Amino acid sequence: MMHDLVTTPFVSEQIFDVCVVGAGAAGMLLTLQLLRAGKTVALIESGGTVFEQNTQDLYRSEVVGQRHTGVHDGRFRTWGGTTTRWGGQILELEPIDFAQRPWIPHSGWPIAKEELTSAYETALGLEGLGNVIRQDADVWSAVGAPVPQLGNELEPYFTRWCPQPNFAKLHEAEFAAAAGLTALLHANVVDAEVDEATTHVIAVQCRSLKGNTARIVAREFVLTIGSIETSRLLLHLESQHGSRWNPNGRVGQGFHDHIDCEVVTVKPLDRKRFFSAFTNVLLRGFKYHPKFRLTAAQQESLRTLNVAGSITFRDSTEETAAAVKATGKRILRRSFNEVDGAQVVNLVRNLPLLLLQTWSYAVKHRVYNSPAAAIALRVHCEQQPENGSNVTLAEECDALGVRRTRLNWKMTSLELDTIRTFLRVVDESFRKHGLAELQPTMNLADDEALRAACDDGLHHMGGALMSSDASQGVVDTDLRLFGTPNFSICSASVFPTGGYSNPTHTVLALAMRLARRLSA
Repeated sequence: MMHDLVTTPFVSEQIFDVCVVGAGAAGMLLTLQLLRAGKTVALIESGGTVFEQNTQDLYRSEVVGQRHTGVHDGRFRTWGGTTTRWGGQILELEPIDFAQRPWIPHSGWPIAKEELTSAYETALGLEGLGNVIRQDADVWSAVGAPVPQLGNELEPYFTRWCPQPNFAKLHEAEFAAAAGLTALLHANVVDAEVDEATTHVIAVQCRSLKGNTARIVAREFVLTIGSIETSRLLLHLESQHGSRWNPNGRVGQGFHDHIDCEVVTVKPLDRKRFFSAFTNVLLRGFKYHPKFRLTAAQQESLRTLNVAGSITFRDSTEETAAAVKATGKRILRRSFNEVDGAQVVNLVRNLPLLLLQTWSYAVKHRVYNSPAAAIALRVHCEQQPENGSNVTLAEECDALGVRRTRLNWKMTSLELDTIRTFLRVVDESFRKHGLAELQPTMNLADDEALRAACDDGLHHMGGALMSSDASQGVVDTDLRLFGTPNFSICSASVFPTGGYSNPTHTVLALAMRLARRLSA
């Protein structure tokens, strides 16, 4: 059942097994696993089934410190959440990301990567990647290309991309048929009720922008609303009800993101080998993106954070080919009223390009990159823990009367030094192996110039850190809020460190692990 709180209030005497707050990637896949285990689930979503600006405005935040675009451009308050807009890139964290690294204070997770092995595999299936090739060497073999040789300092790897990144569409039929599901749209959690004798949450109170309300009673509650909003809601509840919602004063602390930058161009020395090493692979409906990272041994030797890079090819061929293909499809289905003379001329003029792309896809199983493409290296750098960044509440309130977020994002010298070190190692490795040389587009030694050239990676982490020590974190190793045994948090907000990997796959692995506990 789906109920829209914009239309009418929601009144129910049902006690749900689990209430999941947030219908993004983690909330949707956690809900599916719970429904498959026979649980009754209330899935609460702030938005509707389509993007709405007035709902999105609830995210508007103050930004102090370093410029941060993702606080507004990297979050979407709608059914399906950020999966309605992201590219669908999937990658596990590395073992070193879970380890305590002596050269990086406060690093390390309270669980080992091995605890997520089976959960990562379960997540692949729910992401639509059940049939993806697991081993990178097998991908290279399938396209008849050698594994790139980058020396002992760098390691090549692939990311995988979801064929259907919008999880609302991917699992639409199963959600529609689920008898145990009650989904609430336009329902914003604004309060929670706690039984002080048992320290359990009894219910959450929701309200729509129209003023309609809902009270959801459940045995277990899970927040899956993303890192920044998790801190905001817990701090809001603390302001209403006291320190239960921030028992250690750690909520909002330890925020981190990925630092991305493009500050060098790339000049291939051996174009054939270079394009073979760094051109996207397309096999049996799946995309594999070749990248490279600093090895764990080099991170320790050079005392850096975890860092990786990808090659970008930029030219107009992809946009042109898309327009040509669209025109061709209209002609084939005889929709002549949708085609004008200019489109036909463009089709004829660019047929050679279309044939080149088709041949590259069908025969070589590679994306076509024009020989004239501008080539750059994009760096993806980890942030160190406890970097001084945090999430607090601003003075201004939103339309629901909840104080908005103030994000203070900072970069440290370790992050800038890691980027510079990585670029030096890549340049040396590429030259040594006759692949390419890097050409800086700015003075890399200038801290302020380099900092200004960096962007956030739209990967919000921290603020509700996982810890085995109640004095050092917000949730325990089972994702329970310390002091509140039936209230869990499942988002990248619990990440103590984030490596360089897109965090979504690890969040979903945590969701699969949590689903097993809640289904027991």
